[in-house]
Amino acid sequence: MSDIQVYPSEANFLLFKVNDKNVDDVFSQLLASNILIKNLSHQAGLADCLRVTVGTEAENQAFVNALSEALN
Repeated sequence: MSDIQVYPSEANFLLFKVNDKNVDDVFSQLLASNILIKNLSHQAGLADCLRVTVGTEAENQAFVNALSEALN
């Protein structure tokens, strides 16, 4: 997805930055799709960033689908 920048991770979560979209709108759309992630965009140094925990294959696919919709 060209609308996000994913940062390297060695943990069970991914931090990503939303480019060219309002991060709060993307976060709200994910919540409306029953995708619960962490909005870190209001913390120092993490502007426009969200964090998602790696889940099961089905959970990960649901997240990817919802994120794709939110970014369009």
